[in-house]
Amino acid sequence: MPKIAITFVMAIGMILTPIYLLSMSRQIFYGYKLFNTPNSYVFDSGPRELFVSISIFISVIGIGMYPDFVLSLSVDKVDKVEGILSNYFYR
Repeated sequence: MPKIAITFVMAIGMILTPIYLLSMSRQIFYGYKLFNTPNSYVFDSGPRELFVSISIFISVIGIGMYPDFVLSLSVDKVDKVEGILSNYFYR
């Protein structure tokens, strides 16, 4: 029963997190008023917002194209975690 409850809570979190993040990013980029605004421009962000957006975009594309660069950082740690988990779950 606890596994089902944990799975349910994790599923709710996986559903609510993108909803929250997308609504937050919409408010950051477009503001609170989305409609009925005269002279509204899509690209009205300043240099700081453009720098952050481009940095995130480049890192996401880079990790998507070359995931081995990031995954190779955790190779040694996987063995340690597997050892800890094997002691915990397989007694």
